[in-house]
Amino acid sequence: MSVARPPEGAHTAAGGEGAPSFAARPPEGAHTAAEGEGAPSFAARPPEGAPVRRRRQRFVRLAGAAACATLAVMLPCPARAQTNGSGATGTTGGVRVGGPIVQPPRAFGYQLGDLVTQRLLLPTDGRRLETAALPRAERISGWLERRPFQWETDAEGRQWLLVSYQIVNAPQTLSAIALPALSLPMSAGPALETDAQLISVGPLTPQTVLGKGGLLDIRPDRPASVAPSAPIARRLQRWLLALAGTLAAWMGWWAWRHRRESRRLPFARAWRRLRQIDPDQSEAWLCLHQALNETAATVLRAPALPGLLARAPHLQPLHAQLQHFYACSDQRFFSGQPAGAPFPLRAFCRALYRAEKQARS
Repeated sequence: MSVARPPEGAHTAAGGEGAPSFAARPPEGAHTAAEGEGAPSFAARPPEGAPVRRRRQRFVRLAGAAACATLAVMLPCPARAQTNGSGATGTTGGVRVGGPIVQPPRAFGYQLGDLVTQRLLLPTDGRRLETAALPRAERISGWLERRPFQWETDAEGRQWLLVSYQIVNAPQTLSAIALPALSLPMSAGPALETDAQLISVGPLTPQTVLGKGGLLDIRPDRPASVAPSAPIARRLQRWLLALAGTLAAWMGWWAWRHRRESRRLPFARAWRRLRQIDPDQSEAWLCLHQALNETAATVLRAPALPGLLARAPHLQPLHAQLQHFYACSDQRFFSGQPAGAPFPLRAFCRALYRAEKQARS
């Protein structure tokens, strides 16, 4: 772009006012075309060489108009920032992919089990998604499984559709997989369609290791830590002492009870005495008679056995043996004839003692 050179000694507007100058200032006393004609003037009327300077001024005006038109096309216009039914194109964090505004997930750093979520801005023109025709939550490839769709409302009241995928496989090396393109049916008008998006998935462990220092393929087993056994031993010792004390107390109580019964119960005393003497002696028979008399609380003879059994019902199973004992005793002490078959006096006394003991317990 070129402008006319001002005459020598002339002052331009850019020298002190900061406005661009497209032509030279007319010399002092010159008359402009605006005086009396009303037409705008961008340069002074030259007194001589008018055709050449006029052509230069026309060229300058055309160049300025072209520059203004170019700037008007390049600069954004507020009217162009409106949406075509899906929201504003300047939505923070959203890009237009195949039609709707999509907030894509990051494209790297995923491993087995991670969730990858796309966010789609739903239109605000009254149309609704056909939820019955949405894709099902299922495994869609060897790498991805689609999760159930979710809806979310942001602070501005706009609704977003959340499409999540879970990575269900682990590659052996860093690999790229594609999130599938979607075609979401609407209640009216065209469907919302998105393009596929590539993401990278890394392995859980590398195939090779550095092999330097302690970074080896096979590492030795780590020795198991030794648990402190002193507290366990002390606890076990206390439990054993408590068990021994319990057993000793029980044995002492049993011995004390046995000793007390052996002194207090009639058949217990008779059994202890019969173990020390010969059962064929008269003293042994008298000892058992004395125990029967104490149990019956009277001097007992064979005809009075029903009274003994009524007082001591635990002796009822031994009724026949009691009758046999008194028959043998009468023959031994009152008949004057030699005794017949020997009577098992010690076994009979022991049976009486056991019946007595069971009745007391």
